[in-house]
Amino acid sequence: MITRNLLALTFMIVLGIEPFVSNAAAFEGAAPTHFYLDPSSVDLVHILAPPPAPDSPAGKADLAAVLEAQRTRTPAETADAEADVQLSVFRFADVMGTNFTPANLPFAKTLFERLASDDRQAIFAAKAYFNRPRPYVADPEVKPVVHEPANASYPSGHAAFSWADAIILAYMVPEKAAAIFDRAARFGHERVIASVHYPTDVEAGRISASVVDNVLLHDAHFMADFATARTEVRHALGLH
Repeated sequence: MITRNLLALTFMIVLGIEPFVSNAAAFEGAAPTHFYLDPSSVDLVHILAPPPAPDSPAGKADLAAVLEAQRTRTPAETADAEADVQLSVFRFADVMGTNFTPANLPFAKTLFERLASDDRQAIFAAKAYFNRPRPYVADPEVKPVVHEPANASYPSGHAAFSWADAIILAYMVPEKAAAIFDRAARFGHERVIASVHYPTDVEAGRISASVVDNVLLHDAHFMADFATARTEVRHALGLH
């Protein structure tokens, strides 16, 4: 564990990592800060299956899926992928409602920013360990339509971010759970449409988020803040 953590730390330093801010650049290179999650409590290296080798049937299918998504993507899908580069829980406003805003939810905003940082901490260690090249590095035919991240591909940080938020949001507002999870799935798939991730990266991001959130949902400190944020969210949405 110590060796892996040192490798992850070296990887972060090489990338010129900076303190957390809630945007896409943060997930690409910002130093994760521990708020609720003890880094030793989540070891994605031993939970995730390794990504498929490039020359394996699964690896070739992964690349083919990226190229097919690139070939068939529409202007509307491209626009959505570009907009969802922003890492903010408030990207879920399209399913949560117009009152789901930072101004209405200051405590929840902080909770989800802390969740993102804890999630990113686990993801960075896995990215450093698996060190999978991005699709556009592996094949020059791949043409991204969003900023090309400088870090490794597996697991997808954007997918992990969206699913980590979705799980907590659905727990807060089960009335909207189906729409919330559909939105998270779309958020992740857009990374394939944008040609910056393979489908297996996205699935690994979903698994990673589930592992992280399961730990947090058994943490007393997190659950105390969750209760306050839940009340704030439900009040803003007019739910009781």
